Amino acid sequence: MRGLQANREELSLLLSQYDPTAVCIQETLLHSNKTASFKNYSYYGIPAVENNGSLHGGVAILVKNTTPHQQLHINTGLQAIALRATCHKTITICSIYLSPSTAYSIAELETLIGQLPPPVLLLGDFNAHSQQWGSNKRSTRGKMVEDFLLNSNLSLLNSGSPTYMYLHPATASFSAIDLSITHPALYLDICWQIDSVH
Repeated sequence: MRGLQANREELSLLLSQYDPTAVCIQETLLHSNKTASFKNYSYYGIPAVENNGSLHGGVAILVKNTTPHQQLHINTGLQAIALRATCHKTITICSIYLSPSTAYSIAELETLIGQLPPPVLLLGDFNAHSQQWGSNKRSTRGKMVEDFLLNSNLSLLNSGSPTYMYLHPATASFSAIDLSITHPALYLDICWQIDSVH
């Protein structure tokens, strides 16, 4: 998101256009004393981390007020928030942000997923590169996420299309660091695509 307040109008337009049941947001850049409200949606968020006077990260989930849901309390040091929602079936939705400047272990991801009742839809900015989801290289974190998917028996929904429309000046390529991961029981229920308009 690169700032929920800075991009609030664009998010409001997307909500109006697509009328989604739930939206997972990363990099809200909201202080701990700030929250957000959107018409017809409940907001659940974890504030950004302040470091040397600047904010980093922050995650949130917006869910329609008409959708039966309940926030889950998870024990993790990761920037992650989760809730149970009943759409066509009851699922766990988790929004996660992994900072590019922090080292994470596969155990942290496995501990998180172990607390989430299946079937799970894990959506986030992993800041991980792998050819499996459209990057032109594989980073150390990309290898870790690949191993996490295998160990946890989870499925990657990404098609290989770039998920962030920023042209990196050094590599002249777009990023595919936003991942959509699901339990195999949900895989056939979901059609994954990017919104090329925005």
